[in-house]
Amino acid sequence: MLVLELTHGPLHVSASPGSGKTALCLGVISRIVSEGGNVIWACREIPNAERARSILCDFDDSDFEKISIIHYSNNLPKYLDTIISLSRSLTKRDIIILDDWCGNHGRASKGEISSVCELSDVCRNTNLVITSSSYEDASGNRNKTWVSRGGSSVERSFKTVFLENHALKTGVRVIRFDETEKFLMMTQRGLVEISS
Repeated sequence: MLVLELTHGPLHVSASPGSGKTALCLGVISRIVSEGGNVIWACREIPNAERARSILCDFDDSDFEKISIIHYSNNLPKYLDTIISLSRSLTKRDIIILDDWCGNHGRASKGEISSVCELSDVCRNTNLVITSSSYEDASGNRNKTWVSRGGSSVERSFKTVFLENHALKTGVRVIRFDETEKFLMMTQRGLVEISS
C-alpha cells in the first residue's frame, strides 16, 4: 500500500528521529517498481542493507535495474546536475527520492536549500519526494511539536508531510498531511497503514 499521496506534487517528508523515513521511502520504491516505474534514489547515507533487503525482498534482477542510486554524502549541490540529467527520462509513473537532503543537525545550507528548490522547479514531469529529520519546536508554540527544515523556501516548493513516532503506542507511526492523519505500523516489510 502506498501511504504517501504522490498526486499533490513534490513532497517533503519531515520525520522525527527514528520514525522510519527511509523505511517509508523504501516502501514507496517497492510500490513504484512493482507498477513498472523507475526510481532515482539519491541519499546522504546508503540505507541499512538488512532493512532494504527485507522491504525489497520480492525484487528480482530486472526490478533492481529500475533503480539508479546516487550517494551524495554531504554534498548534494555537487550531484544536482547528475540527478537532473537522469530525471529527464522519467514520467509520472516514476519517482526521485532524496533521502536526508540536509544534515540532521543545525540549519540546512543555502546550497542544499537551493538544490532541492531547483529540483522541484525542474522535475515537474515526475514524482519527487525529499526527506529530512524534523527538529523539536522550541518556540513555545503548543500547536507544533516538530518543525521541518529548510524554512519558507522549501515550504513554497514542497508540500510537507510529518512522520512521527506515536506518543503512546510502540511501533506505531503517525503521518500528517494538511488535516489528514494516517497510522502506520513498523513491520519487517516496512511501514504498513493500519486503522487508528
